[in-house]
Amino acid sequence: MDGKLYKTMEFWMNIFLLNILWLLMCIPIVTIFPATTAMFAVLREWKTQRDIRVFSAYVRFLKENFKQSFLIGVVWLIFTGLLLGDLIITNQLNSNLKYILFSFFFLLTILYLFVFITIFPVMAHYQVSWKGAIKNAFLLSIAKLHYTILSLIIMASAVLLCFYFPGATLLSFSTSAFLINALVSRGFQQGNEAQTDEQTTGMSLKKIHTSAVRS
Repeated sequence: MDGKLYKTMEFWMNIFLLNILWLLMCIPIVTIFPATTAMFAVLREWKTQRDIRVFSAYVRFLKENFKQSFLIGVVWLIFTGLLLGDLIITNQLNSNLKYILFSFFFLLTILYLFVFITIFPVMAHYQVSWKGAIKNAFLLSIAKLHYTILSLIIMASAVLLCFYFPGATLLSFSTSAFLINALVSRGFQQGNEAQTDEQTTGMSLKKIHTSAVRS
């Protein structure tokens, strides 16, 4: 079999397997954050080593990051509930204050999305506390705004694709995560070229596992 064709088929098989693993782990809903962090961690190791066992790597990263990512997921759900509640209450107001509050919550929603799209690569790439993960996801999303906006477009496109073509669910999430990880990783590399992580963000890169075999 032609080498390029084999590599292409292998790539899409790994993408498919990673997508299925992610979907299965998201079924309990409360595990969405750990499942997504593990997916980005696999993509990080995959990018570095090019030759990994997707299933075992995913399970390993799920265990390693479960506690921290689950805690952040709980915080995120609480914040989401509060934000939605504030928007509903604001919509019921009849004074001019309504428009001021809507502008404020609109800006807060934008920042919310910025952090949401960046926090998973941050947790996958860096050894940092859950508070540090949120803080640095915010800082990195603002510092590399063009990558953040492109990542949001990719995520929105994946959601729309799944809405109109449900079969795309089998590939779209891991594919979009692959593209987002590539963009955010480039932002990390550019930041590291200018200054070290410890000096600027209090983060240290996670070690890449050296043992890896083809899936």
